[in-house]
Amino acid sequence: MASDERGVRGVLLFVAGAAVGAALGVLFAPKSGKQTREQIADWLKERREKGTDLLAKIKEPVTEKKEQIVAAARAAKEAFKEAGSKHNGHEKEALRS
Repeated sequence: MASDERGVRGVLLFVAGAAVGAALGVLFAPKSGKQTREQIADWLKERREKGTDLLAKIKEPVTEKKEQIVAAARAAKEAFKEAGSKHNGHEKEALRS
């Protein structure tokens, strides 16, 4: 799991570095201010759309995992209740003997 976190962190750092590099490249390009602002606006719009797509892709597996964890927790809770009931039943029988 730690290696997964490092991998995700590395990807995020790479993306952030690429974004900063692209922004600096656009800012220092020999274009007029209006053209540069339009290019930055287009670039930001594209990034926003890609970010939205990425979140949609990530959201589905996370939701599935969450549902699996909740189901497992419910099953464990039920098994714990059953084990407690059986234990209490055996304890009562032993006390009667």
